[in-house]
Amino acid sequence: MVLTNNSKGGVFMEITDVRVFPVEINGSMVKAYATVTFDDSFVVRDMRVIEGKNGIFLSMPARRKRNGDYQDICFPISTKLRDLMENEVLEKFDELLASA
Repeated sequence: MVLTNNSKGGVFMEITDVRVFPVEINGSMVKAYATVTFDDSFVVRDMRVIEGKNGIFLSMPARRKRNGDYQDICFPISTKLRDLMENEVLEKFDELLASA
């Protein structure tokens, strides 16, 4: 359970569940998929844990547009919430790797 204030003094939705599903795909930078539940009432699926040039990070769900570019389907507007989500997912990912 993680609560934090947003930029307008309100409270972000509470992260009530984080699920991480490690994958091994040859040649892929994707190391896991993640699902995050907020307030036991809103779920974001298909986030990806990516191993990039500068380390591991969380990528939001995206779709490919007709021109080949990708566009996030949903995403946190504030850096604070993005960091919170990324920290929660990567912590769970690290726990799974340590227990494997």
